[in-house]
Amino acid sequence: MNKLVNKFFNDISPLFIIGFLVLSSFVVTLNAADEGTEVESVTIIGTKDDVKELPGSGSVITNEDLQKAMDTDIHKILSAVPGLYFRTEDGYGLRPNISIRGTSIDRSAKVTLMEDGILIAPAPYTSSSAYYFPTTGRINSVEVLKGPSSISQGPSTIGGAINLISTPIPEVNSGRFVQEVGGNGMTRTHAYYGMNSGNLGALIEVHEHQTDGFDSIANVGGDTGLDKSDVMFKARYETGNHSVTLKMVEVDESSDQSYVGLSQQSFMANPRKRYGMTQYDVMNNDGDQMSLTYVGSFGNFDVVASTWDIDYHRDWFKVDKANNSGVTNADGSSIGTGINNVISAANGGSTVAQGILDGTVATQVKLKHNNRFYTNEGFQFKVSTEIGNHALTVGYRDMEDSESRYQKYECFDQSASGTNSALYACSTGFTGSNNRLRVSEATSFYIEDKITLGKLALTIGHRSEDYDQVENRWNDGTPTRNVLASGYPKTKDGDHNTTGFGATYELNDNVQLVAGFHEGMTAMFGTDPETADNMELGVRYSEGMTNVEVFYFQSDYESLKAECKNSQGGDCNEGDVFDGGAVDVSGVELSASWLLEGDNGVSYPIGLTYTSTDATFANSFDDDGEYWGVVADGDDVPYVPDSSLALVAGFVNANGLSGNMRYVSNGSSCSTAACGTYQTIDSHSFLDLNLRKALNENMDVYLVVENVLDSEDIVARAPKDGARSQKPRTMKVGFSYNF
Repeated sequence: MNKLVNKFFNDISPLFIIGFLVLSSFVVTLNAADEGTEVESVTIIGTKDDVKELPGSGSVITNEDLQKAMDTDIHKILSAVPGLYFRTEDGYGLRPNISIRGTSIDRSAKVTLMEDGILIAPAPYTSSSAYYFPTTGRINSVEVLKGPSSISQGPSTIGGAINLISTPIPEVNSGRFVQEVGGNGMTRTHAYYGMNSGNLGALIEVHEHQTDGFDSIANVGGDTGLDKSDVMFKARYETGNHSVTLKMVEVDESSDQSYVGLSQQSFMANPRKRYGMTQYDVMNNDGDQMSLTYVGSFGNFDVVASTWDIDYHRDWFKVDKANNSGVTNADGSSIGTGINNVISAANGGSTVAQGILDGTVATQVKLKHNNRFYTNEGFQFKVSTEIGNHALTVGYRDMEDSESRYQKYECFDQSASGTNSALYACSTGFTGSNNRLRVSEATSFYIEDKITLGKLALTIGHRSEDYDQVENRWNDGTPTRNVLASGYPKTKDGDHNTTGFGATYELNDNVQLVAGFHEGMTAMFGTDPETADNMELGVRYSEGMTNVEVFYFQSDYESLKAECKNSQGGDCNEGDVFDGGAVDVSGVELSASWLLEGDNGVSYPIGLTYTSTDATFANSFDDDGEYWGVVADGDDVPYVPDSSLALVAGFVNANGLSGNMRYVSNGSSCSTAACGTYQTIDSHSFLDLNLRKALNENMDVYLVVENVLDSEDIVARAPKDGARSQKPRTMKVGFSYNF
């Protein structure tokens, strides 16, 4: 918290200061005696009932929903939302990989991610990969927006947007304390307290999460878990129907996570081990966030405006070359030095490659400090009004973000007996390709008009994005950056306009028809943006406590784009952009919920979601193994399963006892379009159970069992082509106290 205070006074950007002064002036000039309306939180949908007003599909996961499962993994939290797909990586959701309706899954880069309506990726334009993701254990609710309404939440508008809502300042003085303990040395503490007096309100929140991890490191041992902490402070001033809220967040994480998965042979022997060469792999990151948000009304005009300043630093120190000595097979053939090369060789039957992984073949292992500094600052506002049968919304955002890299190497020697030497500096040190700075500036504008014509509601929207980037690279082998590389600085820019419309028709009191179309876009630098034409048709049924939705969706990509990242396999250079050409995505989403009333005051809430998806390339090409490899017309897009099913059912009785089960099953997919022998991901599932007992009106105790059946299926073959399993069966107990 002290760190945040120092930042507020010493390190905030001029843009934030300007925004602070402008927004503060709104409140200072207001009449405190005005009778106002309740000021709402910054949302993109609102409540579950508000979903029914959307001209497209969407979902709201409430705080009550989150409390039932006590999840801290965003993949599991979103697992019952139709049209969303996931690639598990660490078992904790630290680095999420989320796809919406077939968008690229790697690092959630093609999904617009927000917290309280503000873009939360480390650098949304310069580097959208979500190496930072809000700690979901402290999140109050989640909104998912798909369809034509998503053009209001760019820059990525093909699939949709996810908005996480932080803990609100309570209306009365109150708080909550949660304490958990569980397997693998896990402890989690979550506490907050809020005060509200007159025009002033404040909240302080702390979230701490530690675990030793569930994988075992072969030969050398060590932890494979995490130690992550969040501190959040909010302060709000209200007068009438106007408020200004200051929010400050400090995050710190040290997690012993690796990019190195397992060869097929290793996975079949023990799916939850790590190779000894990964003993030094660790992610260290920290960040500070500040935002100032105004919410209020001026007559018939509702205004939401925010300014923010976000700094984030991460250094993922991890194995970069698993065979840096260039060990070859017995016949002299090359194994390669990249992690993906060695794993691929082992899968192909190379005993030497498997020995390198197992630590029975001597070699030098090269590790890289993926050391990067990010900034994200900007200002945005949204104005809404109603004129006759028109509900008009106009939004604008002006922001700047950056990524700075200081990446160097360290090495150690792996002996044939499985032991590792101490770390020492590799001769390569810093490299020119990695020592770089990219700065992006972007402005966006959107306008949306909802026209109500009796039972028919038409929504028309338009969005424009204008962005440019300057990149510098340096050749000198130190971070002093004295020798500019040839051809730099380089300037890249882009702009794009998208349009969408949606319609809802109230067929009767229980049935609503929905139709929509929108042009989707993802900003790309150095090439044309990724674009797709998106269409959906749906029907909503609601009667009493029964709700059913069915949607058909279709996305026709003009050109599917992908950027090379460390997190996937292939032999590409990080930052290179690849064009996958035309791609067709279509599918059906079903969601249904019921509340059944039993005897003796027992109720049974039930929820079911199902998604069927067909995502295929509509052309043939060969990129020489750099990203997609050899692709034939009709090949499946990687990591889009053919189906996904989620069943959530529970009970609640009058004695304060409740239980909940969640079963999630994902169909088969592939890690590459070619889908070779060791690139398949068969269908897999998990079952979670929890039981909760209210001891009194303020205190609950609960038990959670994750992956009850202890499934050991392969759920991903990334990063770097290695096979990965989900978290094993894990139990935790906890209690919560409201005060």
